[in-house]
Amino acid sequence: MASQLLLCVWVSFTMILYTSCQSFQTVHTPSGPIKGLVVPTLGKDIVQFRNIPYAKPPIGNLRFEKPLPIEPWTEILDGTVFGPSCMQDKSFLSAIGENTDHAMSEDCLYLNVYVPGDVSTNANKAVMVWIHGGGLVLFNGWGYDASFLTMKDIIVVTINYRLGIFGFLSTGDLTMPSNFGLWDMIEALKWVNKNIASFGGDPDSVTIFGESAGGIAVSFLGIIPNTAGLFKRMIAQSGSAIAYYCVTRDPVKFAKSIGKLVGCVAGKDSDIDNHVLRDCLKRKTADELLQAQSNPGTRTQHFGTFSLLPTIWPVIDGELIQRPPLDILNDPNSEESIYFRSLDLLAGTTDNEGVLMPMFLAGFQESMKFNMTEGIPTPVLCDVVAPTLAKEMFNDNSVASDLICKEYSSDSLEQQSRNIVNLFADSWFVFPTMHLLEFHAKDKLSPNTYQYVYTQAVNFWFWIPTYPWMEGAGHAVELLYMFGPTGFSERDPSLSTDEGRAFTDVLVTYWTNFAKSGNPNGDGLVPWKAFSLSSRDYLELKYQPSPGQNLFEKRMKFLSQDISNKIQSAAKTEL
Repeated sequence: MASQLLLCVWVSFTMILYTSCQSFQTVHTPSGPIKGLVVPTLGKDIVQFRNIPYAKPPIGNLRFEKPLPIEPWTEILDGTVFGPSCMQDKSFLSAIGENTDHAMSEDCLYLNVYVPGDVSTNANKAVMVWIHGGGLVLFNGWGYDASFLTMKDIIVVTINYRLGIFGFLSTGDLTMPSNFGLWDMIEALKWVNKNIASFGGDPDSVTIFGESAGGIAVSFLGIIPNTAGLFKRMIAQSGSAIAYYCVTRDPVKFAKSIGKLVGCVAGKDSDIDNHVLRDCLKRKTADELLQAQSNPGTRTQHFGTFSLLPTIWPVIDGELIQRPPLDILNDPNSEESIYFRSLDLLAGTTDNEGVLMPMFLAGFQESMKFNMTEGIPTPVLCDVVAPTLAKEMFNDNSVASDLICKEYSSDSLEQQSRNIVNLFADSWFVFPTMHLLEFHAKDKLSPNTYQYVYTQAVNFWFWIPTYPWMEGAGHAVELLYMFGPTGFSERDPSLSTDEGRAFTDVLVTYWTNFAKSGNPNGDGLVPWKAFSLSSRDYLELKYQPSPGQNLFEKRMKFLSQDISNKIQSAAKTEL
């Protein structure tokens, strides 16, 4: 008993001593006072203001509603501890090797502010707002350590937003129009605009940046004119809103399938009133809804046995998104297109975005008699992938399927495997990003359009297994360098070598230079030429960056011109 008491006293003393050694700063904002934690990082102090509410908790009757602004507070807000993630599937997180111990809650609309050194309201620093990826169903803002970016004399904000059905479920009408996750992002940007000067930030120099689903969200926000004044620059990493899959198809069917799983829709009653469905869904627990979202039957019911489309995604709601993004940008005189081209844009991809593709095809190994480690054979391309892509990207055109099969076929199993993942990369990431850059550069007098391809590979890729036949840098690998390489050094020592640290410095300098001025170039950096429709310049990002032109020219021409020309030719022949 005495030893236990002694242990308790020692632990209490240690905690008091630890707390007394910590340093804090308090800022007074229009929303209220906030206490932040000073975190020493590589010889510099970064002040982190964590878990700041930017909207009312979207719980109870506020579930499936637009976010409401947070009301000001008077007591000092404790911003020294990160808050919960938005609701997401813990079993999926566990399966991909992510930590599931942290809290999750519907009350999750919080952001974090990273400030370099002492806070000064006179600093007027450029601001970067990070929108995390994760397919709009996973992850959080606080999991990204923005210290490396912040050390470049810039303020970084990371945000949470509602995920999955909590952020993107729709009844297809005004009853539950969806896009609540996008509305959350806009509300967070409004909070930044109102409050960031209190941290020393310049509300007139805000850059939004994000990767994968975050990059898609960035480009969505860039075609929504009522976001004007909230940011002036965009960095879209491995994500473009004009990709063929970026608007949910038949959201009503999916909403009713969720309703059936949680008991809001009885049997085959597909005529349920949308108001009744919404009100019933609001009464369900968050865990019930999350379990329904994770039920594999919802995807099978929605798409059948195989699809490359996501089930939970933004919708055309008639307010935020008036028309398909591709239609919007195809009209250069539209209000959205004019607004989009008024913003600075930096966008790009990795050279092995298709590392995700084996995840879609793993279930075919037994029935089609192949081993993913050895490679993916041609029948998988021609009998599964090509017809699916032709259906979902080219309106179920058989000509497109045949052309894709022929173009991406190879007699070498290793090359065939790479071709299949390249096809996925091209259709999901590379071509939509290239197209986004083309729209941005069209009839644009300023040079602030920049393209990159990231090629610095590492020996692992998060939670998706890599295979001997794979080449290049996988999807999201740049984040390892951008958000703190030391945390991953045990899995790939190259991240924390002198060369790896130097590359981090180069990478974040390009990004923060762009955020400060709209131009990534600076002293000591390899020159980065602006993208134009004539020269099509890009920068290859690796330990020794190098310029290039016409990225993946043949592959891009095939998807942008060859298929559509052959389809039109076939249609004329039939006439």
